[in-house]
Amino acid sequence: MISKSLKVPELNLQLEALLRRIPEQHPAREKVISEYKKRSAGFKGEERLFYYLSFLEPKKYWIFHDLRLSNGSQFFQIDALLLTANFGLILEVKNWTGTLIFSPHFQQVIRIHNDKEEGFPDPISQARHQTNQFRNWLGLNGFPDIPLEFLVVISHPSTIIKAETDPLQISKVVLHSHHLLSKMNGIENKFPQEKTDSKEIRKLCRTLLKKHIPAQSDILEHFNVSAEEILTGVSCPKCTSLPMIFHWGKWHCPMCLFSSPLAHEAAVQDYFRLIKQSITNSEFRSFTHIPSPYTASRLLSRMNLSFKRNKRHRIYEKSPEQ
Repeated sequence: MISKSLKVPELNLQLEALLRRIPEQHPAREKVISEYKKRSAGFKGEERLFYYLSFLEPKKYWIFHDLRLSNGSQFFQIDALLLTANFGLILEVKNWTGTLIFSPHFQQVIRIHNDKEEGFPDPISQARHQTNQFRNWLGLNGFPDIPLEFLVVISHPSTIIKAETDPLQISKVVLHSHHLLSKMNGIENKFPQEKTDSKEIRKLCRTLLKKHIPAQSDILEHFNVSAEEILTGVSCPKCTSLPMIFHWGKWHCPMCLFSSPLAHEAAVQDYFRLIKQSITNSEFRSFTHIPSPYTASRLLSRMNLSFKRNKRHRIYEKSPEQ
């Protein structure tokens, strides 16, 4: 069963929000675009993998996407974790295109794409490290040691995979996503005996979900963008122009004439992702260009946001699942 489903990573959503609200001529804009393209490609690779994982028997496999766990002093990230009563499997997913040349001697991958040669850290070493970290995590959290395997999944089907040396050894752990199911048949045959029972597996699944800690990023600081440089106003859902105008209970776009009663909700989420994870009536009015505190209060209350009170007013907060 899918114990932790595949969702668009929060960092991707932060980058989308920043691209909507960073000025066109800002010196950091090209870096933001480059990072967004890279992150989006990575997520597309995980989506391709998700298609093949959906064919696994749900009563036999517990599947976790995008886990971030702590070993006590540091965090480690797992693209996909598959658990059974017999073994665990860690998948490192890469959406690289072009030609990949694995160089075990230098522990790197050389990618040739559009006549350009680039070097990347060796994903085999990354996957092995994640496996060791997860094995340590099991012990730290009181779970018995189970057999663990890892694979590096190249999600783009047209990518050419080569190896400088030991191609047979590389092929044992590196594969295209469409070969994953047949590869897993071999792993199942390797571990025919159950190492734990379903009760222990369910306990492990609950602990994984409880211990998962989503990455938090101050994206403005990362790209050296100040909060004062962020474009304010409600963005048009149709043409993305800023700002829309609120009149008679609806937001109206002066550019394409589109109207919506709920367009401010996306603006609030942009605020949460870029500025801070709480907002007051005054901050909402400043960000959305609404002059009336009564109108602002009505719109915020209809969003079903959690809130707390200080001595003077409500402070609305981002929900954990948002």
